[in-house]
Amino acid sequence: MNQLDSMRALLSVVDQGGFAPAAQALNTSRAKVTRLIQELEAALNIRLLQRTTRTLSLTDEGEVYVARIRPLIEGLDAANDEASTSGRMPGGLLKVQSSLDFAAAQLIPRVPRLQRVYPQLEIEVNTSDRLLEGPDLKSDVTVLFSRQGLADGDYTAFKLGTTHALLCASPRYLEAHPAPAHPLELEQHECLFPKGKGIAEVLRFRSTAAGAQASVDVRPGPARFHSHSPEALYMAALQGMGIVGMLSAHAQPYLRSGALVRVLPDWTGESWQVWLAFTGRKHVPRKVQAFLAFLRSEFGDPEADPWQGV
Repeated sequence: MNQLDSMRALLSVVDQGGFAPAAQALNTSRAKVTRLIQELEAALNIRLLQRTTRTLSLTDEGEVYVARIRPLIEGLDAANDEASTSGRMPGGLLKVQSSLDFAAAQLIPRVPRLQRVYPQLEIEVNTSDRLLEGPDLKSDVTVLFSRQGLADGDYTAFKLGTTHALLCASPRYLEAHPAPAHPLELEQHECLFPKGKGIAEVLRFRSTAAGAQASVDVRPGPARFHSHSPEALYMAALQGMGIVGMLSAHAQPYLRSGALVRVLPDWTGESWQVWLAFTGRKHVPRKVQAFLAFLRSEFGDPEADPWQGV
């Protein structure tokens, strides 16, 4: 038995949540992963995993064993990575998980420039239709969004910036409808906001004008177009169908091109912190370090909103 391979297989099953995804992550067969763990259990003379047809969990002994071996495996991986990449540029496949909006607006347009800096780096971007609040275990890096800090977990995160909710409309809409001068006037406009469970019907806007401390609660006016999809609402706004709420990080390309115009530029809605997260706490692979350094150089001060300046 190769105990190191068996230990890696066990950690992968735990992290990926099953034998099949663990085998895929390790680029091997499910049968081999099963055999490696069976051999490890036989050598230790304990049961590490509790298996049923529907669930998979660690036994009490398995919990203790995994907690002991994880830092050992992470330390070994760190040593191997440092030794094998010393003096070489970061390279290999970097898997990034992000919301579709942020990937389309901020990540994918930067990939050509990133690969000019690191020509040996291969990028795979996978997307979700929602803002992510926890790291994806199958990815090297996950872009997270949080209103008030991140939940605890076995991961490390670096803040990229803070994005604020803005109001935008197309020039076509503003030609037909005078732009509101105050948030309360939104009640008289068609407002393209997602509707549904967990989405507030009354929104708070804060003034960003110099010296102003005002805030106001607004119930946006009804629209004749509805969707749960932010992307669909953006497309509707581009067609002149109303005023849309967008995070600055998502609105920036539309505002730069002039396809959309900022409405009520002295007011913002809620804010979200944007983070770059990866699993583990001690070892940061060089390709992840390179990706983080690149994005930080692109976005600047992590305590600011780098996307409002357009």
